[in-house]
Amino acid sequence: MSNALALSSALLWGVAAFFGGQAARRTHLFSLLALDQALAAIFALPFALLLAEEFLVRDFLIGGLSGLFGSAGVAFFYLGLRTHMVSVAPITGVVSALLPLLWGLGIGEQLSLVQLLGTCLGLLSILLVSGQGFEKTKLRLDSIINGVLAGTGFGFGYIVLNSTTPATAPWPIFSARLVPAVLILLVATKAPWPTKPSKNARVLIAGASFSDVFAAVLFLAALNQGLLSTSSLLSNIHPAVTVLLARIFLSERVSPNQGLGLVAAVTSISMITIG
Repeated sequence: MSNALALSSALLWGVAAFFGGQAARRTHLFSLLALDQALAAIFALPFALLLAEEFLVRDFLIGGLSGLFGSAGVAFFYLGLRTHMVSVAPITGVVSALLPLLWGLGIGEQLSLVQLLGTCLGLLSILLVSGQGFEKTKLRLDSIINGVLAGTGFGFGYIVLNSTTPATAPWPIFSARLVPAVLILLVATKAPWPTKPSKNARVLIAGASFSDVFAAVLFLAALNQGLLSTSSLLSNIHPAVTVLLARIFLSERVSPNQGLGLVAAVTSISMITIG
């Protein structure tokens, strides 16, 4: 069940990335983030009120800390995209999946040989799907640093979230979305950038925000029922979903690397779930 939940979160995070990418083409990045974070907190609240069995201040604070790590990851990720998108994206994807995997194994989670091989293949699939033409790219130090820091932020956000109590879910998701929303709204009061997104981007932002929150709720459920190592790896295969959506709805070309990555992702999923 936990694997199915993690894969469902990957599907929704892939949808969120697709919607967010389309919105980014239609409006200023800061206005996109401001509305996205505000809506995420609003969307997360009903999930918490309807699904949580109890409320603990400890878990609420842990969720907020997870949100801070995630916000740091977003900041370094977008900073990296401004300099060298092709190398930053795959580095971020691999690090954000690798850290929880190693942490899970370090705290005693047991995986079969087939699952271990599947996780290695899964990391390779993230690298291939996220990095079109990656093999032709000369790595730059700033790209490596930004990618590693972004992936570290996302990865530790997953790790921190794993320490919450199952009965409080999804209150930690609400606080993880509330903290970034408050921070970005505080910045918005003095920011020189536009804070209101263009009208043709608002529906896309709302779709991205809701998909992101729903994915996070499912991911936390996967953590509560399964292993941090496999749940984080499976949920991080979401770039494959985004690539497929871009191919289907935008007719974007899938590079040979990305095609190989899609095959590797499917194989990895099979090995982890069956093994």
